[in-house]
Amino acid sequence: MTFDGKTILITGATGLLGTHLVKRLLAYKDCTIVALGRNIEKLEEVFKGYQGEGNLVLMKGDVSDKFPVYEKCFDYIFHAASPIAGDIIRNYPVSVIKPNILGTINCLEYLKQKKEEQGQNCKMVVFSSATVYSNTTTKDCRVSEEETSEADTLDAANAPYSESKRMAEVIARAYAKQYDVQVFIARFSYLYGYSKQAPNTAFYEFINKSLRGEGLLLNSNGAPKRDNIYVDDAVNGLLCLVEKGIAGESYNISSGGDLNNFAAIDEIANAIANAANKNIAGSNISVSFREHSEGRKPGIVLDNGKLKALGWCVENSLEEGVNKTLIAYIA
Repeated sequence: MTFDGKTILITGATGLLGTHLVKRLLAYKDCTIVALGRNIEKLEEVFKGYQGEGNLVLMKGDVSDKFPVYEKCFDYIFHAASPIAGDIIRNYPVSVIKPNILGTINCLEYLKQKKEEQGQNCKMVVFSSATVYSNTTTKDCRVSEEETSEADTLDAANAPYSESKRMAEVIARAYAKQYDVQVFIARFSYLYGYSKQAPNTAFYEFINKSLRGEGLLLNSNGAPKRDNIYVDDAVNGLLCLVEKGIAGESYNISSGGDLNNFAAIDEIANAIANAANKNIAGSNISVSFREHSEGRKPGIVLDNGKLKALGWCVENSLEEGVNKTLIAYIA
């Protein structure tokens, strides 16, 4: 598959996945990429030095309010716009729900319009999340794309994010069924990697502390393991999905536990500390805990067999991915 000569819209382009996707697609010949974000200064900062490569267009706009106007028809839409930081989800829930629901509908309406009025089959990927599977389990388990009967309670702190992601998937399937538009659903596990505009999460807090030479203090060593995936592997999975996937279906873009990526936050902290001690002269970062747990809470692995069947695989171990991330921040 090639994106040569195609016009591509990426919403939420300044986020971790959006940024890496933009930079990957710039390698294609005569490919026009419209990077959409609500803050033009942030766009210019994130993509400083890239505007001369290929046809990168930075556009200010909020897809939750209206679909962007552009002179060319979009052949592909990657809808990545959605805050993920816990403090935003808790304190500004409407700002989380709107891009996941209204933004998704606006993009799908564009696909519907282009198909009905011009006969064009544009393709769209809706970015979903591991949170559609809920965070509660009594034992370590593995979930496939069909196993979505368990969900967060509606009053859970994360519900504005997880439930709007679930609804975005329902909306995408509805448009695929009723209007036969080419929409795919990508369910990402927990992404990590270099981000110039890093969200306020524990992973990036640990990275920043390590860069400052500070120790990493965690509440407990008993946190549940989770399915983590390095951003380059996620982008590879995303492009494989668009090329070989079936419209209207969901695909887990996850490690599946491969290459030691099924890891708890304390294990990730240890990987970050080890990478810092290896790459930063004089660094002696340690990981400590406020309390020690006798056991570890159970966690959930996202089965990635469906995506693997399309020819994709995980290439980066947790240690490799964390090491690459830290080196990118040091450079």
